[in-house]
Amino acid sequence: MNDRAKELGLKNTVFKNCHGLHENGHYSSANDMAIIAKELVKHQRILDYSSIYETYLRKGTDKQIWLVNTNKLVRFKQGVDGLKTGYTKESGYCLTATMKKDNMRVIAVVMGEPDSSTRNDEVSSMLDYAFAQYALDTIYTKDSVIDNLKLDKSNMDSVEVVPKEDITVLYKKMDGKKNITNDIKYDKVPAKIKKGDVIGKIIIKDNDKEIKKVDITVNKDVDKASYIDLFMKNLKDIIVGSITIK
Repeated sequence: MNDRAKELGLKNTVFKNCHGLHENGHYSSANDMAIIAKELVKHQRILDYSSIYETYLRKGTDKQIWLVNTNKLVRFKQGVDGLKTGYTKESGYCLTATMKKDNMRVIAVVMGEPDSSTRNDEVSSMLDYAFAQYALDTIYTKDSVIDNLKLDKSNMDSVEVVPKEDITVLYKKMDGKKNITNDIKYDKVPAKIKKGDVIGKIIIKDNDKEIKKVDITVNKDVDKASYIDLFMKNLKDIIVGSITIK
């Protein structure tokens, strides 16, 4: 868990146990909880479980147990589908909640609240504020072709380049949409590329200020060119006049 925390760039989290109960040296922060939540919501199955308000274990038997979600917002606030409540005497009442509306997902975190009602009210207010003030603009989807990369030593002359994930930009509604531009930076691209391999990054800018970097890949597998492929390519270049023979 601590190794994964480092991979996520958490600066104020140390795990001493896996259950979250109080232990000296076991701590985290609201910001780090938000980063963990951002990673978790990438996995739909997490939300499939955290959005359930009530269910039974061993349903239909004489040993069935009724389970009720301690995150009451799942039931009483439309769009909330997670994520995690917590309470210890030392930390107070905590809640990391997530809500999706109009293709935008928001995460809100509170800690140290005096009771569960207060934590629910404050998170609900934070979520309402976020959706009232902000909107999301989808710049590219993961299927959008953002460039056509020319290849020299591959079995194809070129291949289409796509982002590894949807690219969205958050903006304040009263300010309107941002003035977005982008740059594409390629790594050293090998002759053989598999769909999904990272070959560089697309850098999203707002008025020339970098605001996001996203990995880029190709939308189909590319193989290394055979000697026959290279011969035919060179022959084609000679025919169209791309190569000058002296």
